[in-house]
Amino acid sequence: MENQSIFSDSFFAMGTRCDVVFTSIDSELADRIFQMVRNEIEELENRISRYIPQSPLSEINRTGKDIWIAVPDDLWDILTICFDFYQMSNGAFDVAATAVFDLWKDGENLVQQEIDDAKKRSGFDKVEFDFENQKLKFQEDGIEFDLGGIGKGIALDTIKPILINEGIENGIVSFGESSILALGNHPNGEKWPLGIRNSYDVNEFVHLFYVSNETITTSGTIANTDAGEVVKRDHIISPATGFSVEEKRTISVKSESATMGEFISTTWLVLPENDKNILAEKLKNIEILEVDYNEENEYKTKLSLLT
Repeated sequence: MENQSIFSDSFFAMGTRCDVVFTSIDSELADRIFQMVRNEIEELENRISRYIPQSPLSEINRTGKDIWIAVPDDLWDILTICFDFYQMSNGAFDVAATAVFDLWKDGENLVQQEIDDAKKRSGFDKVEFDFENQKLKFQEDGIEFDLGGIGKGIALDTIKPILINEGIENGIVSFGESSILALGNHPNGEKWPLGIRNSYDVNEFVHLFYVSNETITTSGTIANTDAGEVVKRDHIISPATGFSVEEKRTISVKSESATMGEFISTTWLVLPENDKNILAEKLKNIEILEVDYNEENEYKTKLSLLT
C-alpha cells in the first residue's frame, strides 16, 4: 500500500480537543477512518450532553417528578451502568447529583443550607427504575443527569471496536490527555509509553504507563490551564457531604474499559481509604496511580495493581 505514514488530526468534542494518531497507514484510509471517528463521537455527544437542548438526555432532564419516561436503548445502557457504579461506590459516583455540582460551578463559600437544598434535588436515590419496561421516573422535581464525568470514557469504548473492525492496529485517541485509548504499539515496536505529568512541573512525568489495547483516564482536584498554571477544580464533589474535595490530588487509571476507568478515577478522589480497599477487591486487571501534592507542591505517588 502506498503513502503509508503517521497520520494525525484533531477536532473539538466533549469540551476539549480530541487528538487522533494512526501509524503505518495509507493517508486516504486514515482520513476516512478519522472522519468516521469524529462523526461517531459527535453523534454520541449530541445524544448524551445535557448542554445540547435537543439531546435525548436533555429531554429526560426536563421531565418533572412522578412521570414514567421511556428511555432509548443507548441511554438506558449508559444510565443503568452509571446506576451500577453508584451502587458499587456506595453513592460516591452519582451522575444524578447535578444540582449539587451546578451549585459549586456557580458559586463558592457556600453555606450548608444552600447545599442541603441542592441535595434535595440530587441523587440516584431519588430515581426509580422500571427495568422490565426500560423506564425511569424522578421522585422530585429538578433532578437531572450529567454524564460529563464519564462521557469521554463512553466515547472511547464506543469507537474502539470500530477502529479495530476498520483495521487500525496501532494508534492513539486522546481527549486532552485525560482520557486516552492506545491501540497496538508505538512505532518503535513497544507498547505506548503514556506519561502522567507533574501538575506543578509539566515537563516532568511522575509515572509512565505502558499501554496496548488499553486506556488511561485521569481525574483530579487540580488541573493545568493552557498557560501552564495550576487551578483548583470544584467539580469533584462528595455526594454524601455536598462539599468539594479539598486535597490536591490526581488519580490515573489504566484499564481495558475507559468507562470503567472514568468511574474509578473520579470515585478514588472521593472515597475514604477503607471504602477504596473494599471496592478494590471487586476490580480486576486495573492499575491505579494516586498522586498527592502537599502545601509546598511536592508530590508522592501510590500505584495499586489490581489483578
